[in-house]
Amino acid sequence: MFWLRSRVVVAALAIGGVLFTTREGRAADTIIYNDGFTVVGKLDAGDPGVPQDPVPTSCDGVFKGNFRLLETYEKYPDLSGSTETLVNTVANTYIRPTYLITDTSGGDWGTSVVGTFSYRTAAGPQLIPKVATANVTTGGADRLRFDVDGSFGTTATSHSTCTYPKPSIGSTVITLTTRFQTQEDITLDSSLRGKDAFRLMGLSSSFLNGLQYDANAIRWKDPGGTEHFMPLSDAMPRDAQLFSSPIEIATGGYFELVKGTGSSWNPTSSSVRVDVVSLSGITGRIGIQGWLAKSTDPNDDSLTLWPEWIDAPATIPSGTTYEATFTVTATPPEAIPEPATLAGTLLLLVCSAPGVMRRCRSGSSRATTRKS
Repeated sequence: MFWLRSRVVVAALAIGGVLFTTREGRAADTIIYNDGFTVVGKLDAGDPGVPQDPVPTSCDGVFKGNFRLLETYEKYPDLSGSTETLVNTVANTYIRPTYLITDTSGGDWGTSVVGTFSYRTAAGPQLIPKVATANVTTGGADRLRFDVDGSFGTTATSHSTCTYPKPSIGSTVITLTTRFQTQEDITLDSSLRGKDAFRLMGLSSSFLNGLQYDANAIRWKDPGGTEHFMPLSDAMPRDAQLFSSPIEIATGGYFELVKGTGSSWNPTSSSVRVDVVSLSGITGRIGIQGWLAKSTDPNDDSLTLWPEWIDAPATIPSGTTYEATFTVTATPPEAIPEPATLAGTLLLLVCSAPGVMRRCRSGSSRATTRKS
């Protein structure tokens, strides 16, 4: 868990650069931009979910302070208040979008985007970089752009760019570009290469059970254009990978953590879809893999899904650069039908555990496929 899964509602933004919230134990928050929309920097020292150090942050070339979070608010049409639609946790590269329900209200917080490459060596996982700087740029075609720079020790540098145009009601869209450049040779964990050794980015969410979740299904498009849909269930193994091996996708395809209606936890949090726009330096196959953790604490991110580089090399030479661009879309929860009611689909019964792919008994997860 990188930060608590609660939503803050702000009725109105103060004038003069400082915003005071009702959350206890928090210092004053700093408005770093306030023209048409608002960006607020938060030290967030009271949140144990963000243990990383605050990051030196600039806006349009002017230093604004050290922050862990940068929050974006859309102003009401009458300017009487604002609705928060995006949180960029610059301290660890996590980005959390939600959507506008109306022009004065937004969905609950739920699934986060992990805005960085990650890798594993024999020494263990290197999941997020140590972030050094964050830069905010406003105006132009992007409207709002976040650039976050960091490093994995002396081994590699990371850069992530998130652009955020004005959201429409029912849909928040961001473009994420991640870049990874090695400064030393990196030998990937040979036991996990092709399974979980090199992630291009990720989604981080929660699935407790069929009544409490921020995501309860997975949807994706394979390289042949076939769309797949797999509901999650209480019977799925915990502390286990979702698939026996990554499920292949490709540029032009997508994967999604789907939020179905009916959750008692964050009932209006988002479905989050990731479209693979382009890859540079990444050759061969990529595929989606996931992990369902043992924790059933709703504040923990127990469900992760990511694009894995299946054909990553055994050793990545020093001086290598990889870059990937994705479109991320947050939309409202949707009704998830029983697979048997989906006319014209191929019903595939799947129960997944590490190294196991078998037909399921009643109550297990079920996947459907259809040609788009």
